[in-house]
Amino acid sequence: MSKLLRANFARLVKSRIFWIGVLFMAVLGGISTMTQYREMMTIADYMPNIDSILFTGCVFMPIVSAVFVGLFVGTEYSDGTIRNKMIVGHERGAVYFSNFIVCAAALFVMHLTYIAVVVAVGFPLIGNAELPVRELVIMGFVSLISLLALTAVFVLMGMLIHGKAVCCVAAMLLGLVAIMSASMIHSRLNEQEYYDEYRFSITDEEGNVHEEQQERQKNPLYVTGTKRQVYEFLYDFLPGCQLWRISSCEPVHSAVFPIYSFCITVVVTACGMFFFRRKNIN
Repeated sequence: MSKLLRANFARLVKSRIFWIGVLFMAVLGGISTMTQYREMMTIADYMPNIDSILFTGCVFMPIVSAVFVGLFVGTEYSDGTIRNKMIVGHERGAVYFSNFIVCAAALFVMHLTYIAVVVAVGFPLIGNAELPVRELVIMGFVSLISLLALTAVFVLMGMLIHGKAVCCVAAMLLGLVAIMSASMIHSRLNEQEYYDEYRFSITDEEGNVHEEQQERQKNPLYVTGTKRQVYEFLYDFLPGCQLWRISSCEPVHSAVFPIYSFCITVVVTACGMFFFRRKNIN
């Protein structure tokens, strides 16, 4: 295992896609910070806080993770590296787990790069965070555990799908689904239950103004009952939804989120190793 990890980390350091991902997250952090600073300078009475952008990078991590893992792991198939590792005597479980560890470490570096840039540039320009440091640390920790679960899913795809292009496309589609589903669930759960009553004026053809009143009505898009419970569970359970909530600085269930993410990581990794051991590798 140690030899596999050393070889994978050495390949990671030389990987262009890894450094492109790090650069992308760094630039994204800089753009987010400078956008907030420019609005603060141009809009009167606008006082932004760094909290609102500190974890915005979480929204982009599903796509970044999909592209990186799809290309990094997929290259091992196209170059015959995985086959060579097993020829020299490495166990399939060790090959799988070493790829998971290196991919997780790479994505952690990308994610933390965004945060580091926002902190380094944002604190001098925008000011300190309004949320307590303890809460920010918890959010950062939870985001890493959520990212770990997402990594497990993409590594499973990368290790089981033979073909770099197919793997990368499939992973990107899953990443898009993760973001879109999080947005959809957030939108449905935040629908108001009732439309408030309101008054409006109507002018007829003769120029007379009539006052009308719209009574309070129930919102047909408001989710209730079992369906709402399912939505709430998915909003807590899915790694993409967890990252979405953290990026929006929504309240984080610091005890529940890591448990869900850890369970997903363990189950998905175990399934991936099980099927990889039985996979026919030419």
